[in-house]
Amino acid sequence: MAEQNQNKENSQNDTGNSEEASNSHWNQNPTGFLHEQSWADRNGFPHWLLAFIWVVVSFLLFQLVGTLVMVGYLFAISDEPVTGFDPQMIIEHLDVMFIGNSLSQILFLGLATWIITGLSTSDSRAKFLRFRADHRTLPVILQTALLIVVFQPIIWLLSWINMQIPFPEGYAAFEDSQMELIKDFLTGDHLVMLTIIHVGLVPSVCEEILYRGYVLRALEKSWGIWAAIVVSGLLFGLYHVRLTQVIPLAIIGILLAWVVWRSDSIFPAMAGHFVNNGGSVLLASIYPDYAMEQMATSELPSVWLLLISIGGAFMLLRYIHQTTRQE
Repeated sequence: MAEQNQNKENSQNDTGNSEEASNSHWNQNPTGFLHEQSWADRNGFPHWLLAFIWVVVSFLLFQLVGTLVMVGYLFAISDEPVTGFDPQMIIEHLDVMFIGNSLSQILFLGLATWIITGLSTSDSRAKFLRFRADHRTLPVILQTALLIVVFQPIIWLLSWINMQIPFPEGYAAFEDSQMELIKDFLTGDHLVMLTIIHVGLVPSVCEEILYRGYVLRALEKSWGIWAAIVVSGLLFGLYHVRLTQVIPLAIIGILLAWVVWRSDSIFPAMAGHFVNNGGSVLLASIYPDYAMEQMATSELPSVWLLLISIGGAFMLLRYIHQTTRQE
C-alpha cells in the first residue's frame, strides 16, 4: 500500500512538473508551437549578417528603381532616343527624380524591410521594430524634435571638420553635382509641401524603419545595444553616399538610435528625422542664400553659438534620459 501511494505521489508530481513546463513554454510562446523561433535562429543565421545583407540589397534596389523611373520618364517624353546621360535633363525634371526616390524608399526601405523583419523575429514585426507608444512617448517626441534643432550648430561644426578630409577630385566633383541637384530642387519653383513630403516625410519614416527599426534591433540581438547603436549610426551615415558629410550623418544616426533604445519607441526618431530634413526644406524656401551657405559649410559657427548648442543638447539628453527612466 505504501508503495502504491508513493507511486501515485510520484505520478502526480510528474504530472505537475509536466503541466508547469507546459505552462512555462506557453508563456514564452503564446501560440503554443514548439518551433517558435525566428527563421534566423532556426537556421543558425547571424542576425547581424542578415541586417548587413539587407542594407546592401535594399540600397541597390532603391538606387535601381529610382534610376529606372527617371530614365523611363525621359524616354517617354523625349522625341528622340535618349543616347547618353544629360545632367541638364535631370535638372529640368528633378521632381520626377524625387518621386522615383520616394517610391523606391517606400517599396524597399519601408515595405520590404517590414517583410524582411519576419526573418529575425517570431514575434510581431511591429514589436520588433518598436512601433509602440506609452505615456512617455509624446514627451520624448517633443524633446527629440527640440534636440535636433538645438543640435544644428554642432552638426555644422562636424560638417566643417568632415570637409577638411582630402578626397579625390573626381569624387569631390561627384558630390558637388549632387549638391547642385539638391540646391536646385530646394530652391526651385516647387510646392513646399510636396518637397517636404519627398525630402522630409518619406525618409523620416522609411529610413527609420530600416536603420533605427530593423538594423538596430538585429545588431542588438547579435552584439548588444551599444555596438548596435554605433554601427547602425555608421551604416546610416554611409547609406547617403556623401563621404564629405558621413561624420555628421553618422552622429545623427547614433543620436536617434540612442533615443529609440531609451524610449523603446521608433516614433521619437521619426520625429527628429522629420524635423532635421523638413527644417532644411523650410529654411531653403524662406532663406535660400543662408541655407546654401550652411550646406557648403565653408565657415565655422561662432563659439557662442556652439556653446549654447552643446549646453542645450546636454540638457535635453538629460531630460530624455530622465523621461525614459524605468519605472
